[in-house]
Amino acid sequence: MQKPSSPTISFFKALRQATSDAYDRLGLTLASSLLWLVALLVASVAISFAAVTKQVIVVLAVFFAGSVLLGEAWMACVYLAYRVATRDDPSLLCFVEAWRGLGWKTLWMSVIQTFVTLVITLNIGLYLQSNLLLMRVFGVVVLYILLLWITAMLYQYPLLVEHVFGAYAAEQTKTSWIRRVLRRSLLLTIGNLPFSAGMFAMIAAWVIFCVLSVIGLALMFAGFAALATVHWTRALLINYGVIVLPPEPEVIPDEQFRLPGE
Repeated sequence: MQKPSSPTISFFKALRQATSDAYDRLGLTLASSLLWLVALLVASVAISFAAVTKQVIVVLAVFFAGSVLLGEAWMACVYLAYRVATRDDPSLLCFVEAWRGLGWKTLWMSVIQTFVTLVITLNIGLYLQSNLLLMRVFGVVVLYILLLWITAMLYQYPLLVEHVFGAYAAEQTKTSWIRRVLRRSLLLTIGNLPFSAGMFAMIAAWVIFCVLSVIGLALMFAGFAALATVHWTRALLINYGVIVLPPEPEVIPDEQFRLPGE
């Protein structure tokens, strides 16, 4: 994947497009947010009950199950956002289509994301608690790796949709879909650090705003976040030439429609 020489869609242009789509499709944005919130509440309650048992295996099993549930809900939000962004007849039925077409892939993606995040987080805690300065410095380095990984995760579900339904759907390769999605998400993150850092910062700020406003978490968080990540991911794919936009319609001057002598 080569560095784009002349980007056609900027970070803020993609953000404006996401904001416009969220406003134009406010009902679907609210439905996405409520779906994800319900999944979050169910996962949180299940983990709380599992924690009472004080059995590590039970807690981990329920934690992974909750992560899969959140992943499935988030995939539905991302797929709906993709249909909104591409003007492809979005509706609430997109949730069912997402689970039917991407359910198993989402399950594996959620498990991998949870496992990698837990491993990196545990390593950070282990290194930062060490009495050796070198180990603590290494812990800070691993913390940056965690931030890169979390940012890459923001690209992964939009890329998965592109692999199944969009720009990469006709791709012929022996490489497994999950390796392609993970590799491309990391390449987009590392190859576009200012863009990716801006995406991470905006999503983090959106999380804080929605949590502080309380009602925003239920009404707007997931719907707008899904639209934003989809538009940002597609913006980079357009800049790299992976997605080719149709040409702008030619504007014909009115003078060409005038009769001679008018």
